[in-house]
Amino acid sequence: MKGVTKMQEETKTLDDVQVPTETDEQKITRIAGALVNERVNKEIDEIHKLIPVPGDEFRSADNKQNPSVIDGRNYLKSIIFNQPDLMPERYKSYLGEASGNTGSNLVPQEWYNKIMSLVAEGGVAYRNATIFNMSRKDLVIPRMDTMPGFSFVTEGAVKAVSNPTFSQVILSRKDGGFIVLFSKQLIDDEAFDLMSFVSEMAGKVFMLAIDRAAFRGLTPINGLLSNGIGATIHEVAGDEFSAMTYDDLIAMVAAVPSHTLRNSKWYMNRTVYGSIKRLKYSVAGEYVLSPQDRKELLLEGYPVELTDACPAMGESGQDKAFIGFGDLSYMALGMRNSLSVDFSKEATVTAGESTINLWQTGLVGLNFGASFDIKFTFPSAISVLKTQAS
Repeated sequence: MKGVTKMQEETKTLDDVQVPTETDEQKITRIAGALVNERVNKEIDEIHKLIPVPGDEFRSADNKQNPSVIDGRNYLKSIIFNQPDLMPERYKSYLGEASGNTGSNLVPQEWYNKIMSLVAEGGVAYRNATIFNMSRKDLVIPRMDTMPGFSFVTEGAVKAVSNPTFSQVILSRKDGGFIVLFSKQLIDDEAFDLMSFVSEMAGKVFMLAIDRAAFRGLTPINGLLSNGIGATIHEVAGDEFSAMTYDDLIAMVAAVPSHTLRNSKWYMNRTVYGSIKRLKYSVAGEYVLSPQDRKELLLEGYPVELTDACPAMGESGQDKAFIGFGDLSYMALGMRNSLSVDFSKEATVTAGESTINLWQTGLVGLNFGASFDIKFTFPSAISVLKTQAS
């Protein structure tokens, strides 16, 4: 009876203790573990809010028998869990000899092609710029400042020399990268097409990085709307985007050389285009843009390309460019014709305002290495609209 009383007393005096024979050290370990698990579960919930939920298009019972899906999953399992025997034969040639299964590897060609097809499909800059596949770090290309002139001469006379004005532009690849996160459970899920999921995420991140560099600029790359690239500047009569008038847009078209107009387009944020569509001839008058132009994304007869890489109306401010117009084929985009991929299960990464510990949360991070640069070979073929400095 006394033994029972003793057990009851122990149960009352030790918080959360269910086993009377538990030592104080064991109790501390258990309670600390419970607190850690609670914190980790909260972190995982926050991470799930940041990471896109895999869509149904990546999950199918047919994936269990699909050789491409199986090989893709085994490729990732091989490099992440250091299991060389899982590496598909057709992927082995992409492993770096010096790094083996523990370091950075080249992305398999079919995976690279899939990522780049997504970049080409959704990336505004990639679709419109001139692409240079760079096999070396630097590539020198000519920048044209003025066009050569033409003149008639009499028979037998010497033609006048009229050379275009050229300077050099050096495309120098900038090394960078991006990280795609996913859970370890997806690696073992035979019904999940992990390679397609990772490819789509990687393609979106890479596409957005190129577009941001191309339009806003991404240090150390100056974009279309950056100061000093040589584009023709037109200022609105104010220091806010809302000061824009339709006359400003007409002036932008008139500012570029006529021979470049055939391939010219507008580049702006969707909210800015929405503001333009609301422009009227008078307060109570009809809209400046016709219903057909608004429907077909046209402005002064030229196509409008919408991208979030250009500033939105809510980002208005002084001395800020927010619309571009012209032939973007004069934008030179130099890229290395490959991507590298590394991984981590223990690193700490930043997603938005959250810091994520991969080990605690059971996630895997694929770190893609990419290199590109952007320069403008005929910047006067492009005009930009900006606000006044003050």
